[in-house]
Amino acid sequence: MSIRRLRTLVAVAERGSFGDAAEAVSLSQAAVSLQMKSLEEDLQVTLFDRTKRPPVLNATGHALIPRAREALRAYDDLLRSVASETELSGELVMGAMPWTMTGTVPVVVSKLRNIYPHLRVHVVPAHAVQMLPQLERGQLDTGIVTQPPYVPDHLEYRPFADEPLMLLAPKDSPSLPARELLERYPFIRFDRNQWVGQLIDDWLRKEGIQVNELMELDTIESVSNMVYFNLGVTLVPQPCIPPPNPLPLRRVPLGPDAPNRVLGLLTRRDSPKSRLVDVLYEQLVSIVEAERIKAGTIQTAQKEAIKK
Repeated sequence: MSIRRLRTLVAVAERGSFGDAAEAVSLSQAAVSLQMKSLEEDLQVTLFDRTKRPPVLNATGHALIPRAREALRAYDDLLRSVASETELSGELVMGAMPWTMTGTVPVVVSKLRNIYPHLRVHVVPAHAVQMLPQLERGQLDTGIVTQPPYVPDHLEYRPFADEPLMLLAPKDSPSLPARELLERYPFIRFDRNQWVGQLIDDWLRKEGIQVNELMELDTIESVSNMVYFNLGVTLVPQPCIPPPNPLPLRRVPLGPDAPNRVLGLLTRRDSPKSRLVDVLYEQLVSIVEAERIKAGTIQTAQKEAIKK
């Protein structure tokens, strides 16, 4: 029994058909069918119901999938255990939401390049909901995403930062609580098809705040720019790693009960790049913690300066 056939079997289970699995494992549909027939001969069992079109896993096939995944993980762990540090000279394809491209992503990629100069990190900008199918197809090794409402069993989500929602208002707007600003100014909404947009909408509904919606846009950068040009106010997450040149806007906290956008890495559990993903995750945790300490130090210094 070959590892390659087990990988193909798991791909068929996850993708639902021989044809879709063929794309995931870079084989022809005929080759996938041949591999599955050979696997059945090796095991001396029937794994598929071929009376249906396309063929589907039978009860024996479904029962084998968890054990196949376990065998693949063990095999990949074995490879990683004997691999040298030169493994970090490969390429990691990382999806990243546009909001993270001005702070979190450049900081972590720069740090990785300093530590592992031969490691190539290829960044693909995409919204969180767009990354799921790309991870499924193996087009991405991992992705920085908002915590999904549901994580499939074959994917792993590891959070590394909390970003509380805050209100952005024009620089010359009055010093009022967030609720009053939301009720007074036109509201520039972040796309409700995105997970952050749904989080914002849930909070407004929970608080019973009626907004005068002006427009709905699909990037946090675009809603922030609209506020900069004095067109209204918006709600966005407070970035865990701020950009080097933030827009001159008023940033109003929503209070201690403000909801958090959770940022994390989403990765296939059977990813062959899991070691590289682990290194990326460790660095993300490190830079977020360093920024938190830095922000706390600055706030303490500001409070001391006010007392004097």
